[in-house]
Amino acid sequence: METATAQQIHNQLIRVLRRGGRPAELITYAPEFVDLVWPAEAGMPRQAIHDRALRAHRMLTAAVAAMEQPHSEAIGIMLCLWPGTLGLTLDQRRERAARLFGIQSDTFRRSAHEGRLVLNLSLEIYQRVRDRHDRRRTLPTADHDGAL
Repeated sequence: METATAQQIHNQLIRVLRRGGRPAELITYAPEFVDLVWPAEAGMPRQAIHDRALRAHRMLTAAVAAMEQPHSEAIGIMLCLWPGTLGLTLDQRRERAARLFGIQSDTFRRSAHEGRLVLNLSLEIYQRVRDRHDRRRTLPTADHDGAL
């Protein structure tokens, strides 16, 4: 199984920003993100998109939580992960996130702020995807008689 690249994750996160990173939004607007960070596994019982979206959301939330403040809070707002953010437009979420840094939303939108947040989150998710992939590759397998 090929693992996702950091660039692929970054590109998908930009799409996730539009509608948010909660499970229903991932299923509806960004199923490619789910497929990328929590793909259905060959040889395993078919995992429904719903189950994988829940796991992708948990991975996304954990990656956001691993970031330092106020970066974690800002990207959580941008991704509609925190209470009271789901109904907000992307521009409204940018305004809230920008306030955490004491800047205007137009300034926040530049690559030095929003772009860097998304890049850092992409790399955090990429690390988690790689770690998961590496753990699965190194699990012991049964030989022909079923013994380990």
